[in-house]
Amino acid sequence: MKRFLLIAAIAVFGVSLIACNQETTIITTTEAAEAVIDLPTNTTADIRILIPGGNQNETDMVNQAIEGFNLIYPNISISLSYLAVNSYESTVRNQALAGTLPDIVWSNSPDFYYLVDKGLAHPLNEYIEKSEEANIFDVEDDFYVEFFNIGALNGNYYVIPRSADSVVTFYNKKILQDAGINMELLENGWTWDTFIDVCYDIREYFDNNGFSDRYILDANLTSWLSVNYPILRSYGADVTDGTGDITIDSTETRAAIQMIRQLVEDRIIVGTGVTSGSSFEAGTSPFLFQSASVSLFAERRELKGNIDIVSFPLIGDAPKIGSGIAGYAINSASTNKDAAWAFLNYMISYDGQQRMALGGLNLPSIRKDLADFSTANWGQGYTDFNLGAYLYGLEYKITADFLQYFDPKYKSDLDLALKDLFNNAGNVNRTIEECIELVVRDMEDALAD
Repeated sequence: MKRFLLIAAIAVFGVSLIACNQETTIITTTEAAEAVIDLPTNTTADIRILIPGGNQNETDMVNQAIEGFNLIYPNISISLSYLAVNSYESTVRNQALAGTLPDIVWSNSPDFYYLVDKGLAHPLNEYIEKSEEANIFDVEDDFYVEFFNIGALNGNYYVIPRSADSVVTFYNKKILQDAGINMELLENGWTWDTFIDVCYDIREYFDNNGFSDRYILDANLTSWLSVNYPILRSYGADVTDGTGDITIDSTETRAAIQMIRQLVEDRIIVGTGVTSGSSFEAGTSPFLFQSASVSLFAERRELKGNIDIVSFPLIGDAPKIGSGIAGYAINSASTNKDAAWAFLNYMISYDGQQRMALGGLNLPSIRKDLADFSTANWGQGYTDFNLGAYLYGLEYKITADFLQYFDPKYKSDLDLALKDLFNNAGNVNRTIEECIELVVRDMEDALAD
């Protein structure tokens, strides 16, 4: 059954961009042409794609997709340009203002709010609806909507995901075995209580064997909404009640950050401002919360032959697991939108996903017919790993969905305020009440015009 996020027809307009007080302003000019999904194979066009720099995997997988795409459209030339993820907004803004923003722009689940706010991402509903009508794909039947719909906002699709990203628990088998941990405890669906019990057993092993300077968990708590926000939600806390009112000052929030404080005091995670050489990547910490492919770590000298993954531990009676997407949007100012869509459509096709996996996309495909990692390319070379952990518990998956209730222009400051809450929770010199007071202040300041 076809599933449209938007029922009403949408009028799509071309845009031009001007600078005003460092803000990007949209000026409506002419009405856009009707979307075309069946370009002739002899179509000639030049399109550019903006992707993260310093990420060879992304470059390799996109080049694989380009190679396959050019077998169908040999006269559509595609070139790559690069950006630094930590300067995403400024890079995109400056290129848009200069008229040099590529036709296709990499984004992820939080950053696409910026593209939408600035009018830089072209709504893709018309392309998607026409593709469904032509039986090219059906969103609900062919894709994991839990991930595909992450690229939508207010009824419009803006970002097409290239993979399904979910936070899992990486673990070092050697450390756990040396500590005498029962490895059968590490199974998909394990609970936070079981996880914490294992952490304390390893803490005791470290302290008794000359490793008291090591920590147990690389948690990514202070730098990543995909970890800290699901923890909050699992405790029943939230940033807003869905109306835009801030609800972070709650008993549930206090319970969540008190748990984080306890992990710091018991040396399970490193405290704020504490220098430590202990890390999962170095082979000295046994656990890591991350959504990356196992290929990122499996061949490292310190880890080779010693790692696997398991699902993120389920917290409480209403557990949540962080998920998200990395994917691609079409620049609203592009003059080659149809050619850009043709590439995105190929990217999420069966052949496109298989080719991208050959380039290093060793994460679950967005396609349901490529779920079996023992036969799909994304699992090849890693079938001995517990890759089912990535898609475990689809009913628990959430993104930083509180952002949808605020104007996208507030995204960056709200993001930072929530990260700072967990950063402050890790600072034993701050009281829990101070942590709450600071996050309320920061969020109110973020929303102040």
